[in-house]
Amino acid sequence: MSEYTELYKKLSLSELLKIQAESHKYKPVAVETAIKEIERRNLSAEDILEAHLYIENKNNTKKVEAEKRKIKKEKLKKSAFTFLETISPIQNGIRTPEKIIRLITILFAIIAIYKIYNEFWFLRFMFTDGLSKWDLSTIAYMLELILLPITVILFWKRKRIGWILLALLLTSSAMSAIELFFYNFNRKPSSFPGLNKLFPVVSPMVYVTAFIFHSASLWLICKKNVSSIFKVSEQTVFLSVSLTIIVQLIFILLN
Repeated sequence: MSEYTELYKKLSLSELLKIQAESHKYKPVAVETAIKEIERRNLSAEDILEAHLYIENKNNTKKVEAEKRKIKKEKLKKSAFTFLETISPIQNGIRTPEKIIRLITILFAIIAIYKIYNEFWFLRFMFTDGLSKWDLSTIAYMLELILLPITVILFWKRKRIGWILLALLLTSSAMSAIELFFYNFNRKPSSFPGLNKLFPVVSPMVYVTAFIFHSASLWLICKKNVSSIFKVSEQTVFLSVSLTIIVQLIFILLN
């Protein structure tokens, strides 16, 4: 008696026929035991034919499902490729203004995602346990976190308001970098280690880099061949930047 004898007695006819049909996947003794079990059951030709049809239908169903998965996978690949091709700023055949828009969108989308991820704990706290602790500075900070991703989306969609919002954010960020540069220029570490951990001394070069980055981005979107895509006039460009600088200077002087 084979080690498979008792086990194969519990199998259905279709399962036994499958073992017989796919004999290359099983040990010879397993195949021989399956054949003997089929013979032992003394089945009619109709029973065997019905079992074969069942196996065939099951295999066809598996093939159809596998083909569907393959088609779905190909569609996902194609969609991902199309998306990457759409946002890629290094494609050949697209004009420089379009490359600038794509590059700016990618950079600030990454910054927006990083900021939200980095401050997620703070957002969760402020919207749950910290509702009673909201003040003007908190509202301004929360507004920036929420406004940046909205601005990026509107800018990517070539909306005029998206350009204006991005210009305001870039100008404000560049001005803030100047303010923080002078604030930290002659700042020395505290004699209290605890304070240094809470308020670490940051190299002024960090703010210089931030100023250059935001100013360069602002200069790129203010170029006429870029701003014209958003239907932004030279007057709007001037007012957006100059008014933001004035408001920021007033805010700095008041504080």
